[in-house]
Amino acid sequence: MKKLLFLIFITTSLTSCSCQKAITEINQKLDSKTTKEIVLVKLINDSRCPENVQCVWAGEVSFEVAAYDNGKVVAQKQLTLSPTNQDEIMAWFTKYLPETKTPLKSITVIPYPKEGVSVKAEDYFLKLD
Repeated sequence: MKKLLFLIFITTSLTSCSCQKAITEINQKLDSKTTKEIVLVKLINDSRCPENVQCVWAGEVSFEVAAYDNGKVVAQKQLTLSPTNQDEIMAWFTKYLPETKTPLKSITVIPYPKEGVSVKAEDYFLKLD
């Protein structure tokens, strides 16, 4: 009986975390005022646990970014952001962003998922702190 209850609990927990699997193209324009910038090209997968939902794992978000220097693409990469690889992702961003006095502390894909709410492609953006 305990095994059956445990199996039901695990199954329910796994199915309660909704996953957005569709590749979402983003039409972001370059800022002509800066020489170096990073543009979010597309959202590949967002399996982050929605707000106010109990999930077995926190999930991750996969996306494609392009680094520009003077309006030309110098690098384009697919990245997967999860709680365990922030440092690796920040190293890639730091390599292509203009040098600043304050170091990059975090990268977040916004908006964070909410249960039952779909997000338009143009509403996604990268938040760099």
